[in-house]
Amino acid sequence: MKFDKILGTKNMYRLLSLFFALLLFFYVSYQRLGTTRISDKEVANSKLTTTKTLSLKVPLTLNVDNSKYYVTGYPEQVKVDISGPSALVTTLDNTRNFEVYADLSDLKSGTHTVKLKTSGFNKELSVALSPEKIKVKIAPKKTVKMPIQVRYDTGLIQNGYVAGSPSLSTQTVDVTGAKADINKLDSVVANLNLPENSHGDYGRTVLLQALDKEGHPLPVSLSPETVKVNLPINQATATKEVKLELVTENNGVPGKTYQLSTETKTVKLRGTKSALNKINSLRVPVSVTGVNESTTKTVSLSPTQAGIASVTPASIVVQITVGDEQAEDPLERTLPTSSSSSKAAESTSSSQPSSTDESKNDTSETSSATSSSEVSSDQTTN
Repeated sequence: MKFDKILGTKNMYRLLSLFFALLLFFYVSYQRLGTTRISDKEVANSKLTTTKTLSLKVPLTLNVDNSKYYVTGYPEQVKVDISGPSALVTTLDNTRNFEVYADLSDLKSGTHTVKLKTSGFNKELSVALSPEKIKVKIAPKKTVKMPIQVRYDTGLIQNGYVAGSPSLSTQTVDVTGAKADINKLDSVVANLNLPENSHGDYGRTVLLQALDKEGHPLPVSLSPETVKVNLPINQATATKEVKLELVTENNGVPGKTYQLSTETKTVKLRGTKSALNKINSLRVPVSVTGVNESTTKTVSLSPTQAGIASVTPASIVVQITVGDEQAEDPLERTLPTSSSSSKAAESTSSSQPSSTDESKNDTSETSSATSSSEVSSDQTTN
């Protein structure tokens, strides 16, 4: 009866409720734990089985004897399409531990079509290259050192100002390329783009260009590729009067000679003091191309030296006197000798005595000859 009373109390019901609640809690927690473990495994398996695609642009490497050959015509980058297990593709993308290359080690000079190769890719990955093949030109290598020329538009400089001599971070550049292209090399230039109405020092880092005689860029490598240029632009306040120096420019007509003259003897230069101190005359080139008779030509005067802003007058009239070249006659070469001989003969004739004296002279000459013979005999005997 006592036990039945205990079971019927409220406390007993509370204990039983707590017990079943704990039992249910542990059961549910266990089920969740098992489900989580299964999910982790499924995720891991999913990553291994899910396919991922990746497109990259990577630099192309050339296997070639760089000390002997120079290669042109190849793309700097190649597109690579990669597909495979997601984990492998992600790892490859993070590490980039692979290479796309063209093997040119066994090729000589000439044009070749080469299939690209890869290294560093997992076998489970699918790799596609674009392009798959490239066309390259292999040529003997040559390197030369060239001075750098700075070019700029003087029309962008403000009126009353003039540019001085530019200063460069380096004066020369090494140009490397195919021997045939290097032989066409005419200049290496740094094009300085001035702002409009420039009136103060202007400095920039400029990309260099290698050009042929026609001004076309050449497929060569430059070291360094850039140069720092500083162009001083100062106000032109000084003037100086200098003489003109006329010189023929270009080839004239074969067989013709040219003399240049002008009534303008001096011109006035305007520029900076330092630039004018270096100038004593203005060189004026006059083209004589196609000129076969005497004529006059108006020639524009423009400052070519750094630091000179203007020339007054801006043009002059030049007289071009045309003559014929004198052909050298072989007979004329001996004429001076003949003339000298005639003069010598005349001199001898004028100095000869009369016929009466001639016999005396002959006798005297005979005696002298005899004496000379005796002296020679005595010397031989001795």
